[in-house]
Amino acid sequence: MDKKKETSFERVRKRRPVAGAEFAVCLIYPNRRAVGMSNLGFQKIYAAINAPNKIFCDIAFRPDEKADEKTSPASVERNMPLGDFDLLAFSITFEMDALNILEILNRASVPLRRAERENSDPIVCAGGVAIMLNPEPLSDFIDFFVIGEGEVFVHCWLESLAESQGETREARLEKISSMPGIYVPSLYGVEYDEKGILKKRTANNKGAPETIKRIYNRDYRETGTAQCIDQQDDSIFKETFLLETGKGCGQGCRFCAAGFVYRHVRHVKTSVLKKQISSGLKKYKRIGLVGSAVSEHPAINDIYDYILGLGGEVTVSSLRVEYLDKAMLRSLYECGCRSITIAPEAGTERLRRIINKNVTDKRIIETVSLAAGAGILNIKVYFLIGLPGETERDVTAIAELVKKMRDALVENSKPFGRAGRINVSVNPFVPKPHTPFQWECFGTMRELKKNFKILRRSLGGEQNVKLKTGSVKNFSVQALLSVGTRRVGGMLLDALRGKSWSDILRMPEAISVYARRKDKDEVLPWDFIDNTVTKKYLWKEYENSRVEKTTLPCPAPRTGCRRCGIFEGICT
Repeated sequence: MDKKKETSFERVRKRRPVAGAEFAVCLIYPNRRAVGMSNLGFQKIYAAINAPNKIFCDIAFRPDEKADEKTSPASVERNMPLGDFDLLAFSITFEMDALNILEILNRASVPLRRAERENSDPIVCAGGVAIMLNPEPLSDFIDFFVIGEGEVFVHCWLESLAESQGETREARLEKISSMPGIYVPSLYGVEYDEKGILKKRTANNKGAPETIKRIYNRDYRETGTAQCIDQQDDSIFKETFLLETGKGCGQGCRFCAAGFVYRHVRHVKTSVLKKQISSGLKKYKRIGLVGSAVSEHPAINDIYDYILGLGGEVTVSSLRVEYLDKAMLRSLYECGCRSITIAPEAGTERLRRIINKNVTDKRIIETVSLAAGAGILNIKVYFLIGLPGETERDVTAIAELVKKMRDALVENSKPFGRAGRINVSVNPFVPKPHTPFQWECFGTMRELKKNFKILRRSLGGEQNVKLKTGSVKNFSVQALLSVGTRRVGGMLLDALRGKSWSDILRMPEAISVYARRKDKDEVLPWDFIDNTVTKKYLWKEYENSRVEKTTLPCPAPRTGCRRCGIFEGICT
């Protein structure tokens, strides 16, 4: 048989047969193995793909940093070369993993540009939250994207690709382009003006939909997402069973993508969580509760008590100050939690109103006092610099607030015989698509570096305080990838071939992407994605930020929300 006409899996089966399988998929997390094995979305897609009998799915990760550059990456379970799979499916959480994707494809000898691949090459797709926001910087390298919660329709496009293996790549991709949430970039063209700003987007194929509607899992509350791959040695979380308490956050912080692309908020049913907890504690001693709004779950105290009643411990992701009280913190302590994470985000109440995080300094300090009184002596806090409307006073106020938090922690931890510690993480603000701040720009490197210097000078020598600041250059790259057009793909190739990011970030075409405010009516690279919240509503929220006007949290889901433009039972 002609090798060109032979499917990749037919070639593989000669060496590593998989009984009954007709289509081979490798699900790839383009980051460290420990990070990927701790990602519940990655695990959920793996379980969903493996469900059909005729579909075989293996997993892979970014090659170890110690691996030889010439080493070809292979899958974990079968040690199969990636180039021997029919489909390479990337699960992308972080924009910064874009370069890792190109490196993996390059090492696997898969042509980087989709236009250069032949029928015998694997089809390459990508999904995940970073893709839900803006897939365009990777559109030259990915054959198709899955926009939204991919587990819902994964069988539809997998079966189509499996059944059409004898056809051309173009025909196979065109077949799936009409399916929910599928975006095939080759079916669309883009035009730029003389300044390199996106001017127009058109469909090259009459059957290509103008808008890609995000896939939405309406049954999520009934199923939730829990750990389904038991490889604790590979995970960041040792002896911990991970489960998701819900999707989204209704608070509406104007910089936060999770608060808008996952609307409406969906809390997993308490009965479902308890069943998952009971199952998890049979294997591990600790339950890890993850989600954007863990503390907002209506039965969260009941859930803590249930874990405690089964003799388990608990660890939680970031908690909202507004929902933490003495009873909840005591429950957390009794469940073995000795550290919590909160996110004031800004140093002043004025700037918090701008970003729609309406919490006072007093409430933040009270929360630290209550946590210390409950025995939780390690507090991690997140702040952002470079936010819209920020002044130098907002930066110095971060240091002042941290010192007050430290003093409250030390004072209330005296009965325990030791003082706790405030771990402060400060990163630059990065504008995110589908948020009210999507029109904003990334701060100047000079200003951001100056503000970091202010914080290091103010907090560097403080007792019981540990300060960690992010890299301005790395976050500049993240901003470029976050709001980039297709032209950013060429910059990724330059970086892969050795050009420094410092040089790339100074290029005029890069500066026009990440360091420029967008106009209200400008065509944004991600406008073709319908993430349910209207652009009109986002602009209204952007205008509210300019006058320090806060917006109430999105209420519990029922019928339809005329406030943020979501209907069809998706938001209230």
